[in-house]
Amino acid sequence: MSGPASSHSWFCFSLSLAPGLVRERLQGVLLPAVPEGELAEALDVELVYDVRAPDWDGRVARLVAAPGQRLAGRLRAVPPPFWPQVRALEEQLAQATHAHPVHVRTASGALVTAQAFTPPAPASPDRGPVSQDFLGALARAAAYARLPPPYVTRLQAEAQLVQTVQRAQTERPR
Repeated sequence: MSGPASSHSWFCFSLSLAPGLVRERLQGVLLPAVPEGELAEALDVELVYDVRAPDWDGRVARLVAAPGQRLAGRLRAVPPPFWPQVRALEEQLAQATHAHPVHVRTASGALVTAQAFTPPAPASPDRGPVSQDFLGALARAAAYARLPPPYVTRLQAEAQLVQTVQRAQTERPR
């Protein structure tokens, strides 16, 4: 990863991958000036959708330990003056208030430790619907960031599946 040694390593895997989406979602918020970064994958983690987010009308994703799993994203070098802006951006987008250290493999094969932002684990599991808007936004952000096509396709399929299942649940007779 390029950048000064004093930079913070940020593994970006969620909505902040797409500046247009951020501007649309958080009108008037200034985006931190950080480089695009390089394609990478966080090791031994995955996403679970169990955090209630009223702004998203459903549950959003958080990062959890998952041995053997990988999560696509971008590794970005964030200059120290912009780190507080990155933290605030992640919190505003999806309640991602916790910096979670992750082991990351870059596209060039380097192994590094970085911080990924995630919502905290809920005190009790939410049984409400997964946010269809969040899933769709996550798929659009991954496509914008040029994450691997199979990953983008999987996110798009998950968004479509959740939409179909949740629509069927609301339409079935009681």
